[in-house]
Amino acid sequence: MDTDDFSEMAWEIIVRAAQVSDTLKVELGAMSMEHATEDDWLRGAREYLQEIVEAPEEFVEFWDLEEEEGVTATMISELAVDLASQVEKVLAMPMAERGFEEME
Repeated sequence: MDTDDFSEMAWEIIVRAAQVSDTLKVELGAMSMEHATEDDWLRGAREYLQEIVEAPEEFVEFWDLEEEEGVTATMISELAVDLASQVEKVLAMPMAERGFEEME
């Protein structure tokens, strides 16, 4: 699935990630190509974010986030918790209520 096809609520997850970490934004966006539907992507994002919550130091070290983006393990952990919560809210929302941009 292409991120261009995401609902506004799903797209907001990527936007919120970008406010702290460009790397996480890119990782979440790239994951969309591995999933056929928005809900599949949301479930995959939830799993990925949970992995970050469980080992934030590893994520920061792997991507050298402190040096490259000034992002600490605490920052990425808090962001992952926040985004995972948002993922849950979007998954609970019927697709028709998530908001879609009108094509002109």
